[in-house]
Amino acid sequence: MAVRLAVAADIPRIVDMVCALRAAISGPVVPEPAKVAETVMILMGSPSGIVLVSDGGFIAGSISSTIISTERFAHELGWFATDNSGLRLLRAFEAWADSRVARVRLSTGPEDQVPARLREVLHRRGYRPYETAWVK
Repeated sequence: MAVRLAVAADIPRIVDMVCALRAAISGPVVPEPAKVAETVMILMGSPSGIVLVSDGGFIAGSISSTIISTERFAHELGWFATDNSGLRLLRAFEAWADSRVARVRLSTGPEDQVPARLREVLHRRGYRPYETAWVK
């Protein structure tokens, strides 16, 4: 269950995992497979983007600053694993962010709906809730 950089051949599997992620969280937005594939390809080719995969998981993100500060954030854009590689994927993402002097920003559902085990792992790794996303 090694974590590695994604390659073009991984894109169909990543698209499937994005759809599985949406189903797992009952997300309000339905993924468009062609758009997911395009976005993954762009991230893979960008010096400020990354897509990592394991046998049954992926994490993807990009680095940018906010309008409030020039501080850099590695924004997780998708993270899903069915093979118990989630923490390894997160660690690899964190290492990538550290190498680019960026803080990590993860997205989850509302904190009271995040599984206790995941909340515990994130708190233990130094994460704390920061913002809430609102979708209409």
